[in-house]
Amino acid sequence: MLVSVASVGLTTTVASAGTKPAPLVVGAMFPFTGAKAILSTWGTHGVAAGVYAVNAAGGVLGHQLTYTYADDAADPADALPAFRQLMLHHPTFLVGPFSPTIESVINQFVPNNVVDFMVGGLSTLDNNTNPNWFRTSSSDSNEATAMAYFAISHGWKTAVMLFDNSANSQGFVPPLMAAYKALGGTIQSNQVINPGASSYTSTLTSAFQNNPAVVFDSMDSATAATLFHDAQQLGYMNRPWIGDDLQSSSQGPYAAAFGPTVTTNLYAALPATPSGAGYNTFLKDYALRFGKKTTVWPTTYNEYDSIVIASLAMTMANSTNPKVWVKDVTKVSNPPGTACTNYPQCVALLKKHVKINYQGAAGNDDFNKYHNVFSGFQFLGFNSALNTHQVAFVTPAQLAATVAKESKKG
Repeated sequence: MLVSVASVGLTTTVASAGTKPAPLVVGAMFPFTGAKAILSTWGTHGVAAGVYAVNAAGGVLGHQLTYTYADDAADPADALPAFRQLMLHHPTFLVGPFSPTIESVINQFVPNNVVDFMVGGLSTLDNNTNPNWFRTSSSDSNEATAMAYFAISHGWKTAVMLFDNSANSQGFVPPLMAAYKALGGTIQSNQVINPGASSYTSTLTSAFQNNPAVVFDSMDSATAATLFHDAQQLGYMNRPWIGDDLQSSSQGPYAAAFGPTVTTNLYAALPATPSGAGYNTFLKDYALRFGKKTTVWPTTYNEYDSIVIASLAMTMANSTNPKVWVKDVTKVSNPPGTACTNYPQCVALLKKHVKINYQGAAGNDDFNKYHNVFSGFQFLGFNSALNTHQVAFVTPAQLAATVAKESKKG
């Protein structure tokens, strides 16, 4: 389903008719419906902030940016129709989709001459070879390693795993198990959760029979509501539960369903909140676009950076043809080069023929040969109002040390 900009409460600037160049279209695929619809709130805010920043600085080679959305419902079956609807608008590049649907459309990017900036950490793309695909968010492999490190650092050395059967959730399992074992932990049970069941009592009873110290989990919010309820009835919420970034929203459905021990036992992993000049620029643009009191949702800085990087690549290439400017994505984002932290500053340097190294809202945005980036992770807890607060931070160096231990044990 194509989603109009107006229907999600967002507006965009379009170049006026006459002598001005036609606007460039940014297409975005997010789940506006279904169990993971919250992701569309994240994505649309990031896209709108990025478009605002670029247009406020004059656009791209005289073109203003405009955007259009399509609903993939986080369902692989809906992804290709959503992609085809977006292509009717002739987008110059895409933002999204999130992990659940990217593999349904990734092979469409080169044939359709469009560059894509995915959102999410699907680990099967850690060794991507598609030249038109990029990711400004860290892989789930890194997130899984951080989850293991966080647990072991607290002395929680026996665990059960409750991950639903989606490709996104199951992508966490191998790296999490490897990291946890390398750090001295023992996985007592690895349960694959079938979403939408009316009861998970038997699954939970089997998983918890050896009294694990910690639970690792990832599932959609509707499934979590049922599973958390059953776990409460069985007395299993008296230990820490560590979830992925889906569980990280303040006053979100996961925290609301967790029960009385939410303030002490629910944690969520999330790519670390950035800092520095690039992030401060993002916050300023975000506030100008949405107002100072608007929530800064997870991943919004990733979508923002994607739009800025694509716009800088077009500027460097002096072309809006994806076949031309795709080769400049890593040139504007990776070292060596003069560091720049906002779009107008970077454009000014490019116009002087200076090699740049964009330091964005999400961090350094240095793509490796697989078009992936790397970052640290924060862990969030919840207060009695179900708002989040940071309780720990796992650095990139700590993640690298854990991976090194895995290699030695492997």
